[in-house]
Amino acid sequence: MSETIGLVTDSTADVPANLARSEGIEVVPAIVVMEGRSFEDGKGISRPEFYRLLPSLREPASTAAPPAAAFEAAYDSLLRAGVRRVLSIHLSRRLSGMYGIAAQAARRFGERVSVIDSGQVSLGLGFQVLEAARAVRRGDTWESIQQAVAHAGRRVRTIAMIEQLDYLRRSGRVDWVRSSLGSLLHVRLLLEVADGLIRRLGQFRTRHRAIDELCSIAAAWGPVQRIGVLHSAAEDDARQLASRLQTDSAAEPPLVVDVTTVIGTHVGPGCLGVVGLLR
Repeated sequence: MSETIGLVTDSTADVPANLARSEGIEVVPAIVVMEGRSFEDGKGISRPEFYRLLPSLREPASTAAPPAAAFEAAYDSLLRAGVRRVLSIHLSRRLSGMYGIAAQAARRFGERVSVIDSGQVSLGLGFQVLEAARAVRRGDTWESIQQAVAHAGRRVRTIAMIEQLDYLRRSGRVDWVRSSLGSLLHVRLLLEVADGLIRRLGQFRTRHRAIDELCSIAAAWGPVQRIGVLHSAAEDDARQLASRLQTDSAAEPPLVVDVTTVIGTHVGPGCLGVVGLLR
């Protein structure tokens, strides 16, 4: 009989709350700071209200990783509930301090807690967590569950269209945006997340052409096991994009997700993305 395994991630995984609950995934919220006030991701301010306020803030919104104590509490709660070991899967360490803080918290628990750097963001991380949950349901061994996460990490693809580059520049997460912003004004930038970093795919003058290119790139991936469409306050466009990406190879229709406010802080409103888990 396999040992009981608990799963932890952070809110940047963009796993919908109802899905996280049904899969038994513990989600530690990141922090959004607006006008000196700190909010736990998903609490205290709705996403529509967040995007309404974002352009008019006197100081740009910012984000922070949760304190180590928040991760410790999540690990401790699972272990006290009877879980034997915990797998904690997080945002790319090359983009955030989230992984480092989770790893710091895990040291208190020794070999009972292991922390994995997904090398990804949003559903690029979330799909890896969901693959771990699938392996847990099958009753896989500890080693096999970690292998399932690694296998998913090699198969995941994440691309996005950024509508307004100023938010990404202010975030400081992407050095090359600051140095080339002048040449990127009034364009929609296409990006991918690979090897834990954000890379440039291309630029387009119109939103329509940029969305067409998102579709073309995603179509070139071939058969997918899962597919997700991301948006920041652009649900209508996201639904239309999802209908264009319907595929018989995926077990389920595209998962449409309004990205967490923590990601929204760095990309601003109007963005779209596609995440695929290749077969």
